Amino acid sequence: MKIKSLLPVTGYCLLVAVFSCFLCGCEVFRRKFVRKPKKKTVAVVVQTYEYESEYSFEKAYKKYYSYWRGAHEELINLLDVREENRKRLVFTAEKALEALLQMQELLLPVKQTRLDDLIIAQKDIVKKLGKYNLSLSQKFHILEALQELRRQIQKEFHYEKIQEFLVKE
Repeated sequence: MKIKSLLPVTGYCLLVAVFSCFLCGCEVFRRKFVRKPKKKTVAVVVQTYEYESEYSFEKAYKKYYSYWRGAHEELINLLDVREENRKRLVFTAEKALEALLQMQELLLPVKQTRLDDLIIAQKDIVKKLGKYNLSLSQKFHILEALQELRRQIQKEFHYEKIQEFLVKE
């Protein structure tokens, strides 16, 4: 009889335990099996300093003039040997144009306008070289235009002749 009298009490206790689990939820089990995200703390350090150029405007101009001269000479040589690689011709002409634009930024407005005319001529040459199937006569005219452009730039914009027209630091 003692067992029969304990059965309802045990059943009630079991019932209370099940209800308490439903009311509390499975938070303990969830915390046990779910990984917590790792917290990363990154200390941001911003250090400012005054930028000092390693080149003066004169050295920068000499560098861009040399870039232009090298690209321009290569372009003339490619056309002189009748190079058929159109992409290489256009790439070399664009590099010469970029160097001229960089040179222009380092000049005073008086000389910038004159160099602007020569830059327009170089852009025209790049556009002509971009066309497919240039004839020999067209390539010859482009070669003559490049040689004339080279003479004008070397005559007026060589870095020894342009020093007083450079932007001051």
